[in-house]
This record gives sequence, C-alpha cells and structure tokens, in this order.
Amino acid sequence: MKPRRYQPAKTLAWDGTTFRDLDDNSGGRLLVKTNSRFQNIGVEMGEYLPGATFKLVFPDNPRGYFGPGNAVLMTINSQGLRGDEVTQQKPAGTYRILGIGDSFAFGEGVKDEDTFLHRLQVRLNTNGSGPRYQVLNAGVQGYNTRDEVINLEYRWASFQPDLVIIVFYINDAYRDTTILNRGQELGIYDMPTGLAKCSYLWDIAQHRYRSYHAAKEVENFYQMQYFSDPKTFFDSPGTFRVDWPVCAASLERATQIAQKHKFRLGLVMFPELYKLKHGYPFERIHQLVGETCGRLNIPFLDLLDTFRGRGPESLWVHPSNHHPNEIAHALAETAIERFVRENYLSSSASEPVSSR
Repeated sequence: MKPRRYQPAKTLAWDGTTFRDLDDNSGGRLLVKTNSRFQNIGVEMGEYLPGATFKLVFPDNPRGYFGPGNAVLMTINSQGLRGDEVTQQKPAGTYRILGIGDSFAFGEGVKDEDTFLHRLQVRLNTNGSGPRYQVLNAGVQGYNTRDEVINLEYRWASFQPDLVIIVFYINDAYRDTTILNRGQELGIYDMPTGLAKCSYLWDIAQHRYRSYHAAKEVENFYQMQYFSDPKTFFDSPGTFRVDWPVCAASLERATQIAQKHKFRLGLVMFPELYKLKHGYPFERIHQLVGETCGRLNIPFLDLLDTFRGRGPESLWVHPSNHHPNEIAHALAETAIERFVRENYLSSSASEPVSSR
C-alpha cells in the first residue's frame, strides 16, 4: 500500500473573537504561553497564559474522536492549570493531588475530560464517602523534570497538595529543546525523492528504509543519552554529556520539597509508544528510573506493563502525533488509580511501595 503522508496538526489559539494560527505572524503563540517566571534559571518552554484556550486541528479523523473540523480543544484555567477552575487555597475536607509533567501529563491531543488526571479525579470521587479528591493538572508541553521541580518548589507547593505525582517520559531527562517527533522520524511528512517520485514500488521501499533508519537512530539516541552501562554511569556521571544526572538530582530535590511542605511523592513512567508487542528497546532506561526512585524512596509505577502487547498505533492520538490518545489515558488512569489507592490511601500505605 502506498505510504500515507500527513502534515502535522495545526495549533490555533482563541483571541476572544477567532482562532489564530500559532505558526503565522498574527500573534497566536502569545495567546497560549508567556515566558516562564523562572526563565532566568533555565525554564525555556514558558508557562501557560491563565485563561488560554487553544486547539489542535488534525488533517483527518480516523477514530472519529476529534470534534468539528477534526479539532481537539484544550483549556487553561485562571491558575495556569489545565482543566476546571480551582482556587489556590485547598478547600476544607479535600485531598489534593497535583500532577506535574510534560505533554503526556498535560494530555496533548485529548479533550480536557479525557486526560488521565481528570479521569483519576472522577474515579476517586465515585464512592462519595470520605474526603473529596481534587486532581490538578500542572503538565506543560515541552517541560523536562528539572523544569517541573522548579515550578513545584516555587509555584505549585503553595497549592498545598497532599500528593504530587511526577509523570515521567523518556525525553524528560533532556534539555527542553531536545524534542523528538516520532511522526517526522518515521517519515510521515517526508515526500518521496528521486525515483520514488515516479515509481510506486520505489516510493514504498524508500519510505520503509527511511522509517527503519529513523527508528534505529532514535533508539540509539536514547540509549547513548542515558548510559552505556548503568553502574559505570552512576560511578562517573561527569564522563557522560547527558542530562540524566540533572534529572536524578531534580528528583532528589523533589523529595526535599516534599519533606518541607509535608506532601507525599510518587513517580509514574510512560513508555515510548513503540514496539510494545515485542522488542521494546528501552527497558534498561525504565529500570534505571525505577532504581533511582527506589534509592530516593519514591513510590514508582511503570506503565510499560499496562501497554505491553498492544499495537502502538492503537494508542496514538493520530498517525502524525504519537502522544497517548484517550484509550491510552483510560488505561493509564486505571493503573494509576490502583497505584494511588495502594500506596497513599489505604490503611497500610504508611510506607512507600514500588509498583511495576
């Protein structure tokens, strides 16, 4: 079958009258994010503008999930968080959970009500007895773990969370500008060149060749950026030109913030939605993150087993956007709810428990 090629989704921001394209010169980008208040200490990807509304518009709607015009609307409340309005002051009788992370936590490409953090709030409140549970979504597209912990310390800790869930994805150990786009790497946007322009079979061969080598390049990049050997890495982290030591130090800093502000901490790790049926190439990285959480006494949930065995394509927002879709968010929420109840809400949850 001839390769299907897509252009990336457009992002449009609401200005009160119309939606503006973030990639043109109409000022749309300034309607979504402003410079981070912590830019001077390295937070490069800005922060959401309170009250912002924006949408992703996809080239088609293969699952029938997107709204009119193949769009998904995303809203930011007055506190700069995704979703419903909340107050900074925690309401009486409320158990408040704060989720921090990047675009996976934010829920790029899914509706507000379908993010796993919103689903978690709904599910925790199903029984109607005991405390009211409130789950805040402080995910920001493009953030790494260091960005998240800086904002936790100087901004979100004042919201008095009882539990903070760090949502971790493989590229969260890198600089903000290191963004790997799976759609582009798999050749989805690349147009045929040379003989592939006039030969159907050559086009297929060229596309497969590009996809294979792009995927291998990503695998090698991740492995090289984390470690060649975990023990050597920890013994001599300065010999590796990577950001993982900064990420690990940020996790350690998060434990200190938690102790100071008297909240509990957990980490949930998403896998790359790639080769989930067999041959997943990043298990050592998952083990490394889990071991680090164990050393820091942070309860750890690895979602790899939740997604293992599934076709990655069935979990993507769109063939051109490989963020988790609403199906993946629902699966993640089920595992995270169990993790939260067992580690933080049960009568036997006084000691951290690692979950895999």
